[in-house]
Amino acid sequence: MEQKLCVCVLGLGEMGKIHAESLRRLGGVELALASKRSKSLQELGVRLYVPEQLRFSSYEEAIASPLVHAVVVATAPSEHTQQIIAASRAGKHIFCEKPLGLSVESAQEALSCLERVQAEREESERKIFMIGFMRRFDPAYVRGKELVESGVLGQPTVLKCTSGDAEYPAKYQRDVGYNSLLLDLAVHDIDLARWLLAAEVHRVHVVCRSLVYPQLAELGDADNAIVTFEMDNGTVASAHFCRAFGYGYNVTSELVCQRGTVFLGELRRAGDAVRVANTAGALSERIAPVFAERFELAFQREMEVFAQAIRAGVLPTGAPGALDGLQATRVAEALVRSWQTGLPQLVL
Repeated sequence: MEQKLCVCVLGLGEMGKIHAESLRRLGGVELALASKRSKSLQELGVRLYVPEQLRFSSYEEAIASPLVHAVVVATAPSEHTQQIIAASRAGKHIFCEKPLGLSVESAQEALSCLERVQAEREESERKIFMIGFMRRFDPAYVRGKELVESGVLGQPTVLKCTSGDAEYPAKYQRDVGYNSLLLDLAVHDIDLARWLLAAEVHRVHVVCRSLVYPQLAELGDADNAIVTFEMDNGTVASAHFCRAFGYGYNVTSELVCQRGTVFLGELRRAGDAVRVANTAGALSERIAPVFAERFELAFQREMEVFAQAIRAGVLPTGAPGALDGLQATRVAEALVRSWQTGLPQLVL
């Protein structure tokens, strides 16, 4: 009988709990949990039937444990780099929630460690690294990518994105030391632009405002941002990032092509349908609700792909890896420079 793959979730905040529940549903996977918060660790451990020996009160203990084969890094963004480095040196497979790092320097440090450790191993002993850009696994976005690659709508020309929450998360309504709107939220749409337009971001421009939560301006953050991305193949993307929609979670995209427009993200959950407008008319679907429900299938699918990649020994084509995380951080850092200067910035 094949040995079960033991995957430990580091951090049991909202994303950690989502990933833990997704892993619990997978066959051939044994779930482990690590948290500094004993109450959360105990409650989730009991609810998901995690044995005591697989509940860790420190991340270091979990990473060092010979019982653990892989980790899911779902801790605070400021902790990602060091945990990636520690897990890589400990010989673990790694899934990391976005962002890879809060600066190009920290993201590059993580990537360099991954590459160095991989180079020291025999090919059969190399480990999987995957980053959490879950929209690549959402049925609607997957269908949109398939439509683009089929050529039925011609070449894509413009991508328009909207991303945000009903209200600003409480965890960011204090001095976290960085612009969370650009360095944490925007990286999803940066990756989406790179993936759907099959190009790298060349230049960016952003306008940030603190319109609903004026105190955020003093913390170096914002609740609204309008961004343009100039891609190196001549296409263009724009995005509205918002932490104050009021009515709920909103992630929608329009991909304008030569012979039609694909409306993405307007589904409640299941199915691979999208809304396409062209000379034949339009197919309409419902607007998406809160993120945990909206992307439930995507979160489940990315954990499935992570587990399958570990068993296969290779990350499948299209699954986001460390380089994708680094590129997203490069663009996000350029957005911060644009916000600080008020001028367009090249992506370095």
